[in-house]
Amino acid sequence: MEARKPLKKLENQMERAVLEMVNELLLMESQQRYCSCERFCHDAAALALNNLQPRYTTSFEGSIYTLEAIQADQELQRQIRLEVTKAMERVAANPLCPEPDCPLWLRNAKTVELELAHSNPEQES
Repeated sequence: MEARKPLKKLENQMERAVLEMVNELLLMESQQRYCSCERFCHDAAALALNNLQPRYTTSFEGSIYTLEAIQADQELQRQIRLEVTKAMERVAANPLCPEPDCPLWLRNAKTVELELAHSNPEQES
């Protein structure tokens, strides 16, 4: 009995489309609501991909054709943008970034400090 060979050319082109959208949204971001580290991008992409239909290809030509079709489909682009935005917001609300100077950690620390300052009745006297 012959052993099964792994599928080496099987690729989900939706991954590329989602990662491109993550990068596009990061470039447009000016309020530091998101981190640009690899962990943040991959976490957001994984969440978004769980809500999008995969688009698998097995050849270079198929990859090109599929990516062009994804880019040309305005409704699909809108859906990708929506899912990526939702995923980025979710990851930003619960950051796992390994970077100590991550804008998400800094922003969350300031929020906690402000909440503690407002909720301390001893300081109001």
